Amino acid sequence: MLREIGRGGHSVVYLARHEPSGRLVALKTLLADRAVDPAARDAFRREIACVRGLRHRNVVALHSSGAADAAFFFTCEYCPGGSVAEFVARRGGRLPVDEALPITLDALDALAYAHRAELAVVLADGRTQTAHGLVHRDVTPHNLLLTTGAGGEVVTKVADFGLAKAFEKAGLSGHTGTGAIGGSLAFQPRAQLIDYRYARPEVDLWAVTACLYWMLTGTTPRDFPAGADPVAVVLRTRPVPVRQRDGAVPARLADVIDEMLVDQPRVAATTAAALADALRQAR
Repeated sequence: MLREIGRGGHSVVYLARHEPSGRLVALKTLLADRAVDPAARDAFRREIACVRGLRHRNVVALHSSGAADAAFFFTCEYCPGGSVAEFVARRGGRLPVDEALPITLDALDALAYAHRAELAVVLADGRTQTAHGLVHRDVTPHNLLLTTGAGGEVVTKVADFGLAKAFEKAGLSGHTGTGAIGGSLAFQPRAQLIDYRYARPEVDLWAVTACLYWMLTGTTPRDFPAGADPVAVVLRTRPVPVRQRDGAVPARLADVIDEMLVDQPRVAATTAAALADALRQAR
């Protein structure tokens, strides 16, 4: 292990060097005080299972996993560009359209793949079944990582599938309790908050659009005033139209963003591929 590069409520991520290859990897371990929590262990194992079944240019690749002395860990692809959140901070808090859109389109390519991927799912009764489609449920600028492609181009990869769920088997695995809440509220649609257990792919599309909104404006679609209950904000307020944040956002692009962020009574039904096409046409 070389140094710590990230930390969350349940885990810590280190930059490490794999021997004898010398390859740099990201090593994610479950924090010791969380390793005794069955729910935390279950979520960690679920992330491993989800990523193991995904192979895509825009999804962080899993290398290996294991457990030793009650420590749970896995190694995955290291993305030296860091997160989109860090990149935007280095750029002064927002990005121009020609930089924000490629990041969004890469993320949508990953989600289009994940939403139709074939995965093995362990049901609550212990049986294993094949499911089609994985919903991430926590797409945020912190979970979009940047690296460099073979041609020197910047590539965005979706990471952190700890809250992911095979939506085709929603309610059958026993992983998510009724009334559970998960994910970052600032990048979460009302529908996901109301029915987290049965969240469908459209919640990921809302979230990635919210990431685009944030990259362009430096703010989240909803305002979260100091002292306000964030759950109440999501349930009771509507996203602010993007051109009210920044009038320089092109009108056609703003129309696509604003339409996607309508989440009352529900998120507009579409696919990652359809959203990507709409964004390309709106440039």
